[in-house]
Parts: sequence; C-alpha cells; structure tokens
Amino acid sequence: MASFLSHMLGLTKSNADVPRVELKATAVLRRQRTIGVTEPFYNLADSISDALGNDVECTLVSEEIDRATGDGKGSKVALMEGSWLFSTDADTEDDGNEFHSLTFMVEEDFGEPGAILIKNHHPNWFFLEHVTIHMPSGSDVHFQCSSWVYPNKDYGDIPRVFFSNKVYLPNQTPKGLLHLRTLELQQLRGSGTGKRKQQDRVYDYDVYNDLGNPDEDVDFTRPVLGGSEKYPYPRRCRTGRDMTKADPKSEKPTSQLGLIYVPTDERFDHIKRSDFLGSSIKSFLHEVLPTIQKDLQGNDDFDNFADIKKLYDDGLKIPKDQLKPNLSKEEKDHEFKDAFEIIRELTDDDDPEDGTLLKFPLPQILQDNETAWSQDEEFGRQSLAGLNPLAIQRLTVFPPKSSLDPSLYGPRESALTEAHIENYMEGLTVTEAMQRNKLYIIDYHDVYFPYLERINKLEGKAYATRTILFLSKQGTLKPIAIELSLPVTVKGKPGKKNRVVTPNADSAHWDLAKIHANINDAGVHQLVSHWLRTHCVIEPFIIATHRQLSAMHPLYVLLVPHFRNTMNINALARKLLISADGVIEKTFSPGKYSMEMSSVAYKSWRFNEQSLPSDLLKRGMAVKDPSAKHGMRLLIEDYPYAVDGLDIWWCIEEWVKDYVNYFYKDAMVVQGDSELQAWWKEIKEVGHKDQKEGWPDLKGTSELVEVLTTLIWMASAHHAAVNFGQYAYAGYIPNKPTMGRKLIPEDDDSSSDDRHLLRSNPVAYFMRAWSRQSQAVEVMAVIEILSTHASDEEYLGERTKTPFWSSDKDLLRAFERFSYSLTTVEESILQRNKDPSLFNRRGAANLPYTLLIPSSGAGLTGRGIPNSTSI
Repeated sequence: MASFLSHMLGLTKSNADVPRVELKATAVLRRQRTIGVTEPFYNLADSISDALGNDVECTLVSEEIDRATGDGKGSKVALMEGSWLFSTDADTEDDGNEFHSLTFMVEEDFGEPGAILIKNHHPNWFFLEHVTIHMPSGSDVHFQCSSWVYPNKDYGDIPRVFFSNKVYLPNQTPKGLLHLRTLELQQLRGSGTGKRKQQDRVYDYDVYNDLGNPDEDVDFTRPVLGGSEKYPYPRRCRTGRDMTKADPKSEKPTSQLGLIYVPTDERFDHIKRSDFLGSSIKSFLHEVLPTIQKDLQGNDDFDNFADIKKLYDDGLKIPKDQLKPNLSKEEKDHEFKDAFEIIRELTDDDDPEDGTLLKFPLPQILQDNETAWSQDEEFGRQSLAGLNPLAIQRLTVFPPKSSLDPSLYGPRESALTEAHIENYMEGLTVTEAMQRNKLYIIDYHDVYFPYLERINKLEGKAYATRTILFLSKQGTLKPIAIELSLPVTVKGKPGKKNRVVTPNADSAHWDLAKIHANINDAGVHQLVSHWLRTHCVIEPFIIATHRQLSAMHPLYVLLVPHFRNTMNINALARKLLISADGVIEKTFSPGKYSMEMSSVAYKSWRFNEQSLPSDLLKRGMAVKDPSAKHGMRLLIEDYPYAVDGLDIWWCIEEWVKDYVNYFYKDAMVVQGDSELQAWWKEIKEVGHKDQKEGWPDLKGTSELVEVLTTLIWMASAHHAAVNFGQYAYAGYIPNKPTMGRKLIPEDDDSSSDDRHLLRSNPVAYFMRAWSRQSQAVEVMAVIEILSTHASDEEYLGERTKTPFWSSDKDLLRAFERFSYSLTTVEESILQRNKDPSLFNRRGAANLPYTLLIPSSGAGLTGRGIPNSTSI
C-alpha cells in the first residue's frame, strides 16, 4: 500500500519529464468553528502551518491506468491556495464556506479525473464541501465530498480519498480507481479493536451495553441488549470504551455529550449545531429542571386543569440565582447551549430581560377547542391521525386472546364478552360487525403484562390494556370497551385480574380507563413506534452502508441523505433519553424496564413488514385491490396516516424504481453486485444478527426496490409521522400522559382513600393519577425540542446538502419528477384537510393532519418530512 500511495502522491520520478498541462480547480470548505464564529487562533495556526510548508496537499487521480505502474495516473501534488488567516467577501459565502483554488499539473493524456487524495498538514480540521475540476473542454468534474478532513497525522499519514460524482457498480469500476475503492472501504471498517477517538472514521458494531451506570449506583445496572435470546436487539456503533468495575459486561458511559464517539462524518454540521438538540436537552435536564424541582418541593402535583394551563398562559419563573450553567470546556467548544439560551428558546412569548420565564407554547390540540381532547370520538380519531397511528388493528377474533405462555402469565382468554359491547354497535352483533370490518382493537396486553408486577412496584402504575373501537356509519371511531389486566396469584399459580370498563360505566372510571389506555399507548409509541422502528433499527443499515458500499456505488449515493445525523442523535439518546435514570425512565410508567420492553418488541419486528403497504395488510387495515389507488383499499377510508402515507410511499417507490432500473438492467446484475450482496449479508448476519426472520433475498430488481423503498420510508416518512406531532398531542399531559401513578380503585374497596377521593373530587384524583408537575415539564421540554425542525433541515425531495450529488442528466430529471410528485401530494393533503366530510382529518379539536406534508419551515410546525431520522 505504501508504494501505491507514494506513486499517487507524485513522489516517484518515473514520469518527471512527461509534458504536463494545468487543470484549475476550486475547493469549497468550512473550517473548524467554535460558538458559531471562526476562532482567530485556529486561522493563525493554519496560516503559520502554511508558511512553514505544512500545507493541504492534493493529488488528482485519473480513471485511466498508468501502464508503468498498473495504477491510476496521478497528478503532481497541488496545494490549496488562498489565505488561511483572512478571507475576503469574494472568498466566503454567507454560510461561512470558503473558496480555495487548486492547480493540478497532469499529463496531456491524463483522462477523466476520478479521485482526489488529500493530506491536511494543518493542525486543525475542516469540512470539505466539494471540489470542482475545470476541464479544458469547458465542462466541470465535481467531487461531492461532504466530509471532515482531520490533520493527516490522525489518519496514520494515509491520505483521504474522495471520488467524483460519477458512480459505478463494482464490476464497472475504472481500472485506475479499483485499488482506491478497496482501500477506502478497508479504512472505514477498521480493525474492530481499540477505543475510538473523535477523529476516527471507523464504522463497526456493538451491542447496547452502555445504557446502565452501575459504578455510580447499583440500581443503575441494566441488562445488555443484543447478543442473547432473552434480550435480542439491533447493533449500535462500536465505541470501544472501558468497561465498568461493577459490571464487566457494561461499557462506561461518557461524561460529556460532545465526547460520545460516532464516525466524524456522522456528527451534526455547524449550522445544525447552532440549535443543537443534544445540548438543549442536557442543559434543561441538568440546569433548569433541578431548579424547577427544588422550587416545587412539597407541591409537585397539579391541583386542577387550570394549573396545567398555567404552563402556557403564565409560565414558570426560574430563580436566576439558582441557575448554575455547568457546561464543560469541551461542550462549549462543541457549541452546547447554556440554561439561559434554552429557556429563551422554549418560551412562547418574549421573556423578561433576564430570560428566566419558562413559558411553553400552547399545544395544537388545545388551540381551537380546549376540551375536545377528552371526547371519545377524539380518542378514536387520534388512533388514525394522532401521535401513534400504527397500533390500531382490525379485530378478527373475539374475544381476543393472549399469545403469552399461560404457565407463566395465566389464562390467555380475555374477559371481554359480547354483552360488554353489544349496545354500542348500531344494532349489529359482534360477528356481523367483524364481517363488515366495523370492529378494531388497540391491544397492548402482551407488551405490558409480563412487566406489570415489576412496574407497579415503582412509582409508575400501569395495566395491560385492550381497547375495542367501533367504526360508525359516519366513518368515525369510538372506543366502546377497555379491558384492564393485572397479574395475580391464584392458589400459587400465575393468573390475571381482568376488568372491563365501558362508556356507560361511572364517567370517572371510563375517563380513567382511557387515561390508562393512553399511558400504555405513550409508552409503546416512544419505545417501539418511534425509537425502535426508526432510530434503532436503522443504525445497522448505516454502519453496513459505509463498510460495504463504496462512496462511488450508486446505492451509497441514493441512501446517504436518509442517514444524515441519525447515528449522532442515537448516541445522544443513549446518553440522555433511554439510559438508566434518563428521561424515559423518569417520566414513563415502565421506568427502568423501558428498554427491556423495547427488546421484547424487537422479537416480533420483521423488516419485510416495515413497508407501509405490508404494515397495513398485517394489521388488517387494508386489502389488496388492483382497482384501488396504489392497489390498496383501506377498510377505514378516512384514515389520514394511511391515505397520506400511501401517496408518499408511492412517490418514494417510483423514484427508487427509476434509480434502480437505471443501474440494474436485470436480476443478474443485482445478484452479481458484490458490494450490494455483502451489504445485505452483513445487515442480516451482523447488524441485525438476533433477528433471523423477515429478510427477503435480493434476487432481482423488484426485491431491491422494495428493500430500498422500505428503508427510505422508515428513515423519513415513518419517523416524521411519529416524531413531529409529539408536542402537538403530548405537550398537553392529560391528552397523552406518559406516567400513571394510581390504579383505578376497585368497586369492592369501600374503605379506600383513593375511592373516597375519586368520588368526592375526581379532578383531584386525576391530577394524582398521572405525571407530577416536574415530570410533565420534563416531558414537555424534551418533546418540544424533539418536535422542532432545525433551520438547516433537508426535506424529502431535496438534495440541498449535496448540490453536486450527480451530474447525470437522466438521474437529475428522475429526481425532479420525484420532487414534483411530492409537491403534488402536498397539495392533495391540504385539499383533503379542507374537506368537511373527512372528519378524521381535523376532528372536534379542529387539528388538521399535517404530519406527512413533505415540506416545512424551521420551528415547531407539526409538518415536514426530513430526509432522515435526524432528531
């Protein structure tokens, strides 16, 4: 390898006397930044380095072979020209990008440039956006680099390799680039050993063994997720940190957010870092929240609904003298925000001058009708157009049965009977209602039941719920029965106590039953629909893509925009959200068992069921119908998530078909693509090693289109549907409570204080049945941050981050068709939201379903489909 690289860098003398010509080039880059401003110190250091002859060296490599060496022809070394100390307006764009000139000396018969080798001898790193070679013919050759280039000493003196935007399947690689294609992938795979450092670019796998912190507290011990039959899980990015002393299987958590390893190009870029969600969450949790909790000591319960409303109307006054920003130097260098910045950003109105009024924006669920959330029809509507529209299923067996082992969890039979629901079905029997596709269920029994004994010993209190819903003649859904199950021991054997509550019951009991059904839903939404099915399962695909697909592979170019920032937000989640004593454990009923429940849910996860059509068919919400739009007939016609989602799915699928068919002319090309097949094999056998089922064989173009469309759907639209409505619906705790703190008093417990309180003051009981004030504020702040679009977000149908991703006119035209089709879908969604006959699109709350509208501006918009799971 050394001899090859020395030749590439022009260090040999074999062709010194060959006539050469100049190729001019322009490099656009962005330098290391701190607090949003380029530090003069860094500029000076780089300028001094230049003056001492330690430059940024670049070598151009041809697609053609040098017959003397058998490798690609190389130019002489070119230096990046221009001042590294000062930049004029002419050299700098509005976003801080700088222009640097290059002059490459190449042989007259050099051929088409295919790669650039870069050695950065400066002491600081920079982000190389793109390089353009200006060819003598008048055309340009573009290199879309989009990568951090660290000092060359950090790469073991091996140059960085960047390929032009002309892509090739492996067996079509120009001979002059073959060796570089192989070497680049080898570097990205690494050795699988050692502790990863900030500047590393290594993609490797590990289990989730960093969620606990047993060295701090034995109660913070958590099981390793992944690598076992009991706790199967997708793999995460390997970091190689030391193990804890208390548990040699657990990795030590990182103390500072900015030091969590992800490969350099997976970190947020400098614009997104200016409104960096990780620092926002950390500053709120570690600086603002403790101050609120201290102020609420002894009075942490809400007293009434007006108390909750004060969070939006009046806000919380934070004593300024109690706020003690504790950002480390490293976090300041990574542009993390302090508590005062966070308060200003979370507040709805102008703050006092000292910026210490935490006043939340009014959630959309309250903006038009403050009481609609409590209505049964709104409860049903949100199962189709709310925060978690992926849980509802058509009821095909009555009464429903558990699939849990009866020897461990008691009888499988439900307590639901036809007598419970017969008065709510417009005169139909259960059999008739099922035959007419009128009965639906949200069944969380098997997810929660195995954990209830342990959960209910903690602060959180929960049932395992089943909710039966009926589809009315008007096309609306109403809950007609809720079954609440608890584990009991009967004569020394496991059993269960089932309770069925219906709308004609005591109104307080019915409302409490809906609350507990919503508490179950909130947990499944966050742990399964959101975290597991988008963030978590996608990470192995990202790792495999960088390890097995060369940057010059056409599918790498297709997929990379849909992976942007995902590994970084996942690393932050492991630190702040899903870790021991993190946000989820402190504010959701499952508490310390939350991630275990996520692992159990992964047992039934199948990749081939993640496409929207497959998911709808599995849940019985649609049937195949060649005469219907997109070949799918929805059994609830006014199902906003599915209606809008199928339109988006079709757009993605058509774009992927155009792209795949451009490169893969038949099944033999798919089967013969060595990088593609290695990618798929590694995903199945390493990244998702614990899940053996649900993986289609990549035998032809149709299978490849399905796989790629599904992956893009998961990363973009699926994530958007379950993420960006979080504040709109769950920003008001009564509508989607995350924590239950009281079970419903039993009818035969006449002496119970809870029963007395529920009868005498049901509102006061409700306030103690869900989250405490500090828990509510913690959830509200975090989901507001998570529901907010960054100022530099890139949406589905956009490639603004990589303007030179392709120069192929046919591909560019296909992408334009994709973008245009999405704008057409957006117009259709807006029109549907205006149709008064489509009740489920707005409901009594008059909250239009906008979560699958492709475009959005910055902020808390409740719409927009980013390309990737980036928040």
